[in-house]
Amino acid sequence: MMPVRQDLHAPDPRPAAGLNDRAFRRADAFILHNLGRTFTLADIASAACVSRFHFARQFRQRTGCSPMAYVMRLRLERAKEMLARGDQRIADTAAALGFYDQSHFTRTFRRATGVSPRAFSRQHHHAGTTGAVRTLAPPQPSYAHAHP
Repeated sequence: MMPVRQDLHAPDPRPAAGLNDRAFRRADAFILHNLGRTFTLADIASAACVSRFHFARQFRQRTGCSPMAYVMRLRLERAKEMLARGDQRIADTAAALGFYDQSHFTRTFRRATGVSPRAFSRQHHHAGTTGAVRTLAPPQPSYAHAHP
């Protein structure tokens, strides 16, 4: 007779397998190399030398997100870098990162960041950052000329 687990909501004491380092590095290299192209889950799994079914499950165990969500996150991070440089049109950024068109890119970018690509570019091109909006502290009074 099989023992019954008393608490079905308790975490399983066995460690999650997840995708091994070698397979993850292969998948990550494939994704980064092809970021501006259209590819499928099967393409990434093939690059990692893992079946599509096992790849999707193990990738999620390792990263906490699906492979395609990971791809989108990388595309949006690259978009932030490109927009912060401010050296190309938004439509060109969208095309370079594999978005269907500028409208699709704008909707996706706004949903992820809360601002449009144009607003992000304006804020960060002048601030010279790719992360959060830079806020400057108010100037502190100078006491160099104060008399004791």
